[in-house]
Amino acid sequence: MVTSIALQMVIETHFHQVWVLFSGHAHLSSDPVTAVGCSFLIDRGRSKWKIGRINMEKETILSRSCLVFFGCSLLWTALPAAVTPKESDKPYNVLFLAIDDLRPQTAAYGHDYMHTPHMDQLAGKGRLFKRHYIQVPTCGASRYSMLTGQLPVSRESTNNAAFALAESGEAPPSFPQWFREHGYHTVLTGKVTHSPDGYTWRRDGYRYHRTSDTPELPGAWDEMITPAGEWETPWYAFFGYAGGETRRQHHRPAVEGKDVDDEGYPDTLLADVAVETLRKLAEREEPFFYALGLYKPHLPFTAPKTYWNLYDRDAIDLSEVDLSRRGGGEFWTYAHDPSALDDPDYARKMRHGYFASVSYVDAQLGKVLDELDELGLSERTIVVLWGDHGYHLGERGHWGKHTLHEYSMRAAFMIRAPDMPHPGMATDSITSSIDIYPTLVELAGLPMPDHLDGTSMLPILKDPTSTPIDAALGFWKDGITLRTDRYRLIDRQLYETATDPSEDTPIGDRYPDLLQDLKAKRDALLEARKARR
Repeated sequence: MVTSIALQMVIETHFHQVWVLFSGHAHLSSDPVTAVGCSFLIDRGRSKWKIGRINMEKETILSRSCLVFFGCSLLWTALPAAVTPKESDKPYNVLFLAIDDLRPQTAAYGHDYMHTPHMDQLAGKGRLFKRHYIQVPTCGASRYSMLTGQLPVSRESTNNAAFALAESGEAPPSFPQWFREHGYHTVLTGKVTHSPDGYTWRRDGYRYHRTSDTPELPGAWDEMITPAGEWETPWYAFFGYAGGETRRQHHRPAVEGKDVDDEGYPDTLLADVAVETLRKLAEREEPFFYALGLYKPHLPFTAPKTYWNLYDRDAIDLSEVDLSRRGGGEFWTYAHDPSALDDPDYARKMRHGYFASVSYVDAQLGKVLDELDELGLSERTIVVLWGDHGYHLGERGHWGKHTLHEYSMRAAFMIRAPDMPHPGMATDSITSSIDIYPTLVELAGLPMPDHLDGTSMLPILKDPTSTPIDAALGFWKDGITLRTDRYRLIDRQLYETATDPSEDTPIGDRYPDLLQDLKAKRDALLEARKARR
């Protein structure tokens, strides 16, 4: 289509690279708008227009108040003719999907035997991060660090009591709060903070009591919607078995696969509420930030029998499993047959349960993502899928998280943004969960807060080969780990993770200079963290 336009604009270039913004959010399309005699990229913000001439050497800026008229005809090849000014003024929505205990265990991560079609489809349309690292290998502290965009600063911020800092008013604004303060309608369903409904609870053994109507993240949410169904409370649903049952210490198995419909387990409740919530959000004028936290594959590994049947237990690989050791905490609070703990068949059963739980939660995600498509929201919604940490399934003799090794620290992570270049191309770039906050803020075109420790991943979304981040820090109790391209430093132990993925063989004694260099890098990052405070 050929047309003529007269626009108020700023003409600008930036060192050969032009950022394209629509309605205040970063637009990732690399297609140019072609004009007679020269090429342009159009950059439309909330309050101004920018046009950047490709390959100009010198930056030229005209006043915002200057009205520039272009009499030439523009051939529109980047902007769809159907996009109206009113539609393009509306900022992107955000759908944030938090998955408990999800290590990179999908087909898209190279595990071809996994049945995860919906997560794989999301990766195929977005950016899958092969080396994404969380900051703390436990649920509450990992989520607190991610949501506030800060590295842990105290022992308290490395355990599941971290959200007490937010409740006491000591925490900086979380990114849901930041979006809310900048015009977004924010909604929570499920486990996004530490508790499975976002409220404050007190634990008494294996019983839970809600202590107040105060959210774990005060000021973050306009709505909090989490059903419990026949499980009566969100915590009992979180640890739910079929028939409304929940865990009791040493009295319930670590796995279950009853012959029931999807509704027989709690995550379907969350997915159904999410579908209904999206329908309501689609009718609102303001953009939305919707955070949905699904429970599986957290223990117990429970899923309908249908999902167990997707896997051949005899074919489950144990080559990386060490049956001579029995590490892990929570895993051993469930009922186990002591005589079977070093039995390969029993290890396969446990891994089978985890795989089935992943497939079950994938199906629930599929319902939500399909509804996003049906409502016509996908083209204007940033979708983030994030696992709150990794998980050992017998590797290094450990069952669970709570280590500073690769299997605990590396988590599933992917982003799909509208008009993303190179969709479906995965990245090997190192990233951290503290990088999510600045990335979403930049994508949405919001002001950047000054308390953040992370770095925006926007360059990686534009170019999957980009490496703006070269290391990731992690914390557990009094320990600290540094992950670089090839190596992992855990306190004073050094591993070459690139060739020793299980990190079984320390190499610090053989490479003392390298060990000292990485210690110095770690200490410099820690000092930089202190300086930002």
